[in-house]
Amino acid sequence: MLKAEECRKLAEQYRARANDGRPAPRLANVLLSVANAYLALASQLDLLASVESQENARTGRICLKAANQHPRE
Repeated sequence: MLKAEECRKLAEQYRARANDGRPAPRLANVLLSVANAYLALASQLDLLASVESQENARTGRICLKAANQHPRE
């Protein structure tokens, strides 16, 4: 699974490709849309991490990441 920072880096790459002056307008538009989608995903992953952290602090449970490393039978 991608991490928020990885999504931001991918968004930068797609945005740079869209703005380098080479792609046709339609392709540039799609590249910018993909970049925006990665930025939105990064924001949602940040929010998820924050909510999980708050829930774990409140309930004293282990985090989802750790739970996924040791699936239950």
